[in-house]
This record gives sequence, structure tokens and C-alpha cells, in this order.
Amino acid sequence: MFSAASALLPLPVAGISLADKQAVTRFLSRNGATIHELNTVRKRLSLIKGGGLIRAAPAGRMIALIISDVVGDPLDVIASGPTVCNEGTAADALAVLERFVKQSGGSPSDGSSAVASTIWDELHRQATAGEHRPAPRIPCRNLIIGNNDTALNAAIRQAESLGLDVRSLGSGRQGIARDVGLELAERCLATRQSSTTHPVCWIGGGEPVVHLAPTKRPRVGGRNQELALAALCRLWNDDLRGVAVLSGGTDGEDGPTDAAGGICCEAVRNMARQLGADPFDALSINDSYTFLARAGGLLKTGPTHTNVMDLQVAVVYPTK
Repeated sequence: MFSAASALLPLPVAGISLADKQAVTRFLSRNGATIHELNTVRKRLSLIKGGGLIRAAPAGRMIALIISDVVGDPLDVIASGPTVCNEGTAADALAVLERFVKQSGGSPSDGSSAVASTIWDELHRQATAGEHRPAPRIPCRNLIIGNNDTALNAAIRQAESLGLDVRSLGSGRQGIARDVGLELAERCLATRQSSTTHPVCWIGGGEPVVHLAPTKRPRVGGRNQELALAALCRLWNDDLRGVAVLSGGTDGEDGPTDAAGGICCEAVRNMARQLGADPFDALSINDSYTFLARAGGLLKTGPTHTNVMDLQVAVVYPTK
């Protein structure tokens, strides 16, 4: 059964250390790479991903039970596709790396990039050799047994049981975390202006990314915390009575923190104002965890031991 196995099922190709592979993954993640871009690189650096597991299997057939943590459930991207043929090439991986290195101000040619030389050497070797991995010799049946839709539908049922007027945003929400947070805040304002007489609940799922701002100041956070903080910034001077925005990772972890995500509501704003905490400054350097920890806006669930991406919830209760 595979879930988040891109990180938990490593077997680097010869000449690539696990530390080098971890470093290139961190570099791409911190610079806003999508999971498709991340796994395009990781599959070329692994003996087990990109169909490597099924090529090595001695059995006569294989059944893979898959928990999807990728929008759209693409089998070759989930867990970097250990039981699915790799359709990406070394040239594709090089193109991803070169683009993000240039965006970060480095250069692949002069050694100034954050990517180890062993990574470049291996990908160039594969590209020059025109290396194609053989097709699996045994059949494999890949079954999706859990995904973001599963979590989204469960959340919708729970919200409906509480008497909320639920409006689904779907499970394919991507983009920049702060933009998604701004969008949810705008939905809350529009809902309030519609003079609805019933509490409304917007629910969506997916996996946005964070673009890190250049700074030398200390910071910590995650995409769900950043989303909630961005919503709070938009609603900072508005009537927050009966309004709450929540975003959380279904694995109970958000970025390199002990929080699953963050919450935007009147109580969090009031505490922040009392403490003199500036949400706009925190958002400008991606320091969402520090701000939300001070203001009481962290969502902490503990690890859930599975991952089907994120859920976002915005609730608006009528004030009259």
C-alpha cells in the first residue's frame, strides 16, 4: 500500500546519496515546485520509483493498493509510481531543475546551485545515454482505495449533519497558498453580503504550494498555515463575527511543523491585536507558524498516519 512513499520508500541510483536526494527535494519544495515536478526528478534518481518496484518483483502478478496524495490521482505520480512505468525522461528532470535553479539565482554550470554535482552528473549521463528503463515483466493492478475525494465527501456529510448549507469547491484545488486563502476570504465576504439566513459552509480539497520570499529573518510555517494567515490578512478589518476559515493537512502535519494547519477567526484576530502581532509582516516572509502560535490559530491534530492532501473549510453564520 502506497501513501507518501516518494519520501518513505527511497532507493537512490548508484552514485547518488540519500542526503543528496533529500537536498534536491527540499530545494524544489521550498521554491514552489509542484508534486509533478518533484516526482519527475525523483523518479530518475531512484531504483524503486518509476516502475522500479514492479520490475524487481519476483511474483507472477502484483496488486497495488494506493492512497492518493496527488490531485487527479495520476498513478505514475503518486508515490513516484513504483508500480507504474515511468513516462518522464532525464531531459524532463533536467529541465525542471534548471528552471528552478535559475529562479533561485543560481546557475547549473558554475556550481552555484543548491543541487549537488552528483545529481547533475547522473541526469546528464542518463540523458546522453538515452536511457530507457525496461517495461515490467509482470502485470500489476493498481487500485485507488483512498483519495482527497474520500476526505472531502466525509467532511461534507459531517457539515450537513450539523445543519450547514454546504457548497463544495471540489478536490482539485491547487495554486499559491496565499491566493487560495484570499479566495476563501472573498467567498466569506460575498456570502455575508448575500444576507443568507442559513449558515453556509464552503469545503474544498487539494494541495496548494508556498513561494518563499527572500529574507534573512527566521521563519517557519506550512502551506495550510499560510493559507489561513492570508485569509486573516484579507479579513483583518472586516466583521469576523460568525466567520471562520480553516485549512489543514489530512496527515496532521503541515510543512516542518507540529501543526496540521491554521485557523482564521475573530478570536485569533482579537488575540493578535491584543499582542500587537502583525499578520501582514508575518505573511510577507512566510512566517505563518510563529504568528498563529502567538494568536492561538494553530490547528493541531497529531499525526493521522495517512495522507490525502489538504482540506479547506470556510464557515459563515448570519449575524442577524
